[in-house]
Amino acid sequence: MSVWNANNRACTTTWLTLRVMGQIPQDLVFRDTGQVKMNELMYWGELSSLDIKQTQARSLAVTMDNIFRMIRGAKYEEGKTNQQAITDITNTFLDAEKTIADLAEINDANYYFWKEDIGV
Repeated sequence: MSVWNANNRACTTTWLTLRVMGQIPQDLVFRDTGQVKMNELMYWGELSSLDIKQTQARSLAVTMDNIFRMIRGAKYEEGKTNQQAITDITNTFLDAEKTIADLAEINDANYYFWKEDIGV
């Protein structure tokens, strides 16, 4: 199980980015968000075909990557690439049982977030 923590930049940035992208209700507070599953996000449609879900998930992943890097000041972790990060995010969005905490964990593995403690 992934850890959901307000002191983790990956968690807070993932939460805020999902709010900005309109994927979670604006009244859903941080502490209650970690265990929300991907199939509970706004884009998820039970009747959508796999092709439509894949297109939507990739679009959301690209948008999330852009927000992280262009607005939130994130950089890729050493050895990580744009394509790898987007693929990891897309695959997480497509897994109905993954949680927002799981998504934050994937994001933490791919990005170094602004002012994230790197132990220096």
